[in-house]
Amino acid sequence: KIAKGLSAGRVQSVAVRLIVEREREIRAFIPKESWKVLAYLSADTAAAQDLRGEWKRFLSSGERTQKDITAWLSEHAGFRAELAEVGGRPFEALTADEARKVVEALGWNVEDVRRRPWDEYRRLGLEQVEILGGLGPGVPAFTVGDLTTKRTTTKPPAPFTTASLQQQASTYLRFSASRTMRIAQALYEGIDLNGEGTVGLITYMRTDSTNLSKEAVDSVRSFIRQQYGADYVPEHPNVYGKRQERAQEAHEAIRPTDPHRTPESVRAALSDEQYRLYDLIWRRFVACQMPPAQWDSTSVAVTADTPVGRARFAGSGRKLVFDGFMRVAGVSSDDQLLPAMRVGQALGVVDLEPKQQFTSPPPRYTEASLVKALEQEGIGRPSTYAAIIDTIQDRGYVEQDDRKFYPTALGELVTDKLVQHFPKLMDVKFTSYMEDELDKIEEAHLDWVQVLHEFYDPFRELLGKAGDEMEAVRSQPSEHRCPTCGEPMLFRWSKAGRFLSCSAYPRCKATLNVDRDGRPLIPKETATPCAECGKPTVLRQSKTGFFLGCSSYPECRATVPCNEHGEPHRLVTEDELKRPCDACGSGEMVLKRKGRRAFLGCNRYPECKNVAPLPPDVRLERPPRVEPEQAGMRCEKCQRPMVIRNGRRGKFVACTGYPRCRATFPFEKLEEARARAAAEGTAPPPPPTNGAGGGFKPWQPGDPAPPGFALTRTGRPVVEVLPEPGTLHCPECGSTMELKRGRFGPFFSCTNFPKCRCNANLRGEAKKQAEELMPAPERPRAVVVESIRCDRCGGPMVIRKGRRGQFLGCKGYPKCTGTKEMPPDFNPEAALAAATEQH
Repeated sequence: KIAKGLSAGRVQSVAVRLIVEREREIRAFIPKESWKVLAYLSADTAAAQDLRGEWKRFLSSGERTQKDITAWLSEHAGFRAELAEVGGRPFEALTADEARKVVEALGWNVEDVRRRPWDEYRRLGLEQVEILGGLGPGVPAFTVGDLTTKRTTTKPPAPFTTASLQQQASTYLRFSASRTMRIAQALYEGIDLNGEGTVGLITYMRTDSTNLSKEAVDSVRSFIRQQYGADYVPEHPNVYGKRQERAQEAHEAIRPTDPHRTPESVRAALSDEQYRLYDLIWRRFVACQMPPAQWDSTSVAVTADTPVGRARFAGSGRKLVFDGFMRVAGVSSDDQLLPAMRVGQALGVVDLEPKQQFTSPPPRYTEASLVKALEQEGIGRPSTYAAIIDTIQDRGYVEQDDRKFYPTALGELVTDKLVQHFPKLMDVKFTSYMEDELDKIEEAHLDWVQVLHEFYDPFRELLGKAGDEMEAVRSQPSEHRCPTCGEPMLFRWSKAGRFLSCSAYPRCKATLNVDRDGRPLIPKETATPCAECGKPTVLRQSKTGFFLGCSSYPECRATVPCNEHGEPHRLVTEDELKRPCDACGSGEMVLKRKGRRAFLGCNRYPECKNVAPLPPDVRLERPPRVEPEQAGMRCEKCQRPMVIRNGRRGKFVACTGYPRCRATFPFEKLEEARARAAAEGTAPPPPPTNGAGGGFKPWQPGDPAPPGFALTRTGRPVVEVLPEPGTLHCPECGSTMELKRGRFGPFFSCTNFPKCRCNANLRGEAKKQAEELMPAPERPRAVVVESIRCDRCGGPMVIRKGRRGQFLGCKGYPKCTGTKEMPPDFNPEAALAAATEQH
C-alpha cells in the first residue's frame, strides 16, 4: 500500500513509534517564558571592585561554558547565587519588564533591551530578549543571612548489564549499541595475551542481571584492599537488586574475569576501542564494590534590601571529603565550591545577570536514551536492542543527526498506517505483555500452541481487514517545479522513502531526493569530470559520506569519494600509507583488507595487533579486476559457465550465475567433474557471443549496460529499444532472448529457460511497440451468480478460477474478499452457458 520491500515487526515498529511520538511532542511544544536573576558575589568585599573588570574581560574573551564560569569564580573566592524571593514572595518574572523592574532595584543600570525573533518558534511570535547594562552606584549591601552544611553521600553504581553498558558506552565513548556489542563479543571470546595465550577478559555480555559470584566479589575486595587500602573496602559486599521485574538473571553481571588484569596491564594486546570499553567495564566493576563518596554540601542564603522589598538569593556548593568509589570511577561534578563565610558577613557584588529562559521540549532520543526507554517499557530483550536500532535505521524509518534520532517521512507514514489498522500490536503494553508470555512459555507455565493461537488468530483477521481497508498512498502535489522540463513535481514514495518525481513521467523521468522537511536536495555540479566517461560529476552524500557521482547515472556508475566541498580525496598507493607502528615501535603499519574494508595494521601481527583506519582524505586506486579462469564446463544446476576462483582456503570452482546460483565444488574435483560431464554428453559448446564480439562474459551488477539494454535506477537491465528477433542475447548466459507475454505484459525471457531464468522488462517506446505486437488477450466475462450472496457484504458472487479449481468470490473484490466453495448442487457449466446466451 505504500511501497514494495517495507517491513514491520512487533518490536521494531513499536520502537519507531516511540521516536515518532516524541518528535510530534516536540513539534507541538509551546515554550513558556520566564526570567531569572543571577548574582556573582565575592567573599572579599575589598577585591570585588577590581574583580568586576577582570570578570568582564573573562566573559568577552570568548564563549564561556558553565564549567568555565564555576572554575573562575572558585579561583577568585567567588560564587553564584540565584534570586529566590523578593518582598517575602517567590520571584517569578514572566516578562522582560518584570525582570527589569527587579534588577533596577538591585542597582543595575539598564542601557538597552535587544529583541530579535526566535527563528525556531517564529510562528508563535516568540522573541529572544537580552537586557544589557551594568552595575551602578546604587547597589544595595549584600550579606550572608543563613549558612548550613550537612554531610551527603553518593552511592556507587551497579555493575553493568547489557542495557546499561550500551547506554554508558554511547554516552561516554560515543559507541553505537552494535559497535559496543561487537567489541564486547571480542573481549569475551578472548584476546591473545603474551605469555598467557588466548584469554577471555570479560564475562558473558548478554545479561540483565546485576548479581556477582562470591568468587568475583572476594577477588575484587582483595584487589581493592591491596591497591587502595582498607578504607576503600566496605564492611559488607555491596549487593544490587533487579533493575527490571522481568529480568531473567540467567548470567551474572558484565565484569572482568580477573580484576588484577588492569586496563593498563593488557593495553598492548588491545586495540584502542577494545581498551576503552574494557577500561569502562573494569572501572565500573571495581567501583561497585567500594564505599560511597562523601560530600560536605553547603547552602547559603544572601539578602539585600531594595526599594521593592528584601531580596533573598540562594546558592549552594559541595566539597568532596572522601572520594570512595570515585577514586576509580572518577569525579564528575560541576558543582561550585563555596568560599569560607559566616552569617552576617558582607559580600561584594561582582555582577548581576538578568537572564531569559524558556521551558524546553522533551529531548529527542539518543541511542542511550532509546535503549533506556526500551528497557523500561519492556520492549524486546537487552540482547536485541542493538539489532533493533540497526534495523529501524536500515529500513529508513529513522535517521541519526548529531547522535539524535529523527523519524523520516516514511517512518511516520508507516507508523500511522500500522497504528490505524493494528492498534493492539502497536501498543507498548501489548509488546511488554508478549515478552511476559514468552517468558512463561520458556518456564513451562504456558502452552506455546495456545499462546500462538491467541496471537495469530486475531492477527490473521486484522491482516485481511487491513488488506481490504488500508488505502494506498497516493502521490501528493508539491510547490516545486521540475528542473528538466518545468512541469510540477509530485511527492512519491519508494522503499527508500519520500522523493520528488516529475508529473510528466514517463515522458520526463527527473527525480530529486528531499530532506527531512521535504525540501529538494539538488545535486551540486562540480568542475571535476567523470574519470570513466568525461561527463560532469555532481556532489552527493550517502551513509558513508560525500562522494562525486557521474551526472549520467545510471548509464555511468563511476564514483569518487570526496569531502563536503566536492574536492576528491587524494589518490595514494599502498607504499605511501606505510608508517612506523606507534604501538610496538619496531613494526610498520601497512595496508590490509578484510572483505571490502581497508585499514592499516602492523606487519608484526600477531605479535602486535595494532590497527588504525585509513586517513580520512585519501582513497586507494582500485586493484585491476582479474577475470577468473574458465573451468571448461557448465554448471549442472543452471548450465551457466563455471569458473575457477580463489578463496580463503584455496581454489574452488563456482558458477558464474552467483548469487542466483550458488553451486560450488572443490578445485580438486574439477577433472572428475569434466570427465563426468563429457561422459553424459553435456560438455560445453564453444562459448557463445553476446553481440560485442569475442567470448561471452556474464554481466554482473555494477557493470555497464549489456548490449541492447539500458539500466534502471536500481541497476537492473531493461529494454528501451525493441530489437530485431534473435538479435538480443541473455546478459547472464549468452543465449538468445525472445519476446513473451505474462500477466503484467510483454517481457524478454532467455531461451535457455529453465536452466537460465534471466528475464528483462520493457519500458518507453519498446513497451508500446511490444503491446501492439502482443496485445493482451480478452479476459472472459465474469459469470455473476445472483442466487448466491456474499456472507460478508451481501453482494452477489461470481465464478472464479484458482489453483485448486473453480470457486465463488465476491463481486465486490478487492473491497470485499469473501469467498465460498461451490455448493454440491450447483452446476457451473450450466451457469456459464446461460450467461453466454444472455450476451
